[in-house]
Amino acid sequence: MHGPSNVRFAAVLLTAAFALQACHTVAPVSAKPEGPPPKGEVSYALVPTPASGQYQLKRSEHAFGAQSITNEPPVYPSSLVRQQLPETTVRVKAIVNEAGTVTEVRDLDTTTSPEHLLFLAACRDAVMQWRYTPMYLIEEFDDGKGNISHTKKAAPFSLDYAFQFALVNGQPTVTPRQ
Repeated sequence: MHGPSNVRFAAVLLTAAFALQACHTVAPVSAKPEGPPPKGEVSYALVPTPASGQYQLKRSEHAFGAQSITNEPPVYPSSLVRQQLPETTVRVKAIVNEAGTVTEVRDLDTTTSPEHLLFLAACRDAVMQWRYTPMYLIEEFDDGKGNISHTKKAAPFSLDYAFQFALVNGQPTVTPRQ
């Protein structure tokens, strides 16, 4: 039943469907009001790292500290607000020295688009201002005679964060990435 007349009939139907679709008109989009772009805000979430990437404490060690003191989130780049970009997540690693000062912010993403680089710059600008309490490593020593002593030293550490930039109804918003 797939003879030449059936194939021609199907071709005519498809051509008619395409022709009707081509005649379809789209309602005009209303212009957005001009003015300064809204100021964006950003929030973030600490990204858990796999156990294999974490510092492994010895049985005789424990750590404390490394608590956030200041952590203002990045600002959504105003030059990107008008572009109406889709939701974007930027992942970074904050490298913190023994005193609790951020010394470096590394990009954990492989994207190199101009938009990503602007979001990344906003993240770096903010995270480089963050401060933490020092992280201390305490190691206990037993001399075998019941005498226990310990050492305490500050140690560098790193934390991974995800910053989620989004526009909702044209307004920049950011929510923590889960």
